[in-house]
Amino acid sequence: MPQVERSISINAPVERVFSFIADEPERMPDWWPPMELQERVTPPPTDVGSVSRYVYNMMGVKIKGEHRVEEMSRNRRLVVKTTSGIDSKFDFSFEPEGDGTRLTIKVEYSLPGSVLGQLLNKALIEKQNIRDLEKGLENLKSILEGEGR
Repeated sequence: MPQVERSISINAPVERVFSFIADEPERMPDWWPPMELQERVTPPPTDVGSVSRYVYNMMGVKIKGEHRVEEMSRNRRLVVKTTSGIDSKFDFSFEPEGDGTRLTIKVEYSLPGSVLGQLLNKALIEKQNIRDLEKGLENLKSILEGEGR
């Protein structure tokens, strides 16, 4: 299964970064470029077993699905796995770094055959996924550092 992993330093406390990602999942389209929709299926608060529905735009191909929180250790780790749509797992790690946070996101994924049939170049898809992750981290940093002021 292909994977991408990137880290970023965010000048915001771990509690704020974790809460933004885990407790405000409907804001994911604000920072993750290909995510068009993210909505809760189960009511708050977010915990192991919580389910959300998504629409993901992979290079013009819209993929709908659901994902579930598989692991959650408040302010340290959050693991979300898809249950339909794209076969993927998002692993978020949060580490204190001075007064800020070192956030690492690792995404493992495989593409459904129908998507591969529509998208011609697997290497192009992998490069786009890396760019999307890097842009997502930059957007998240900008939002969290801007909201903290």
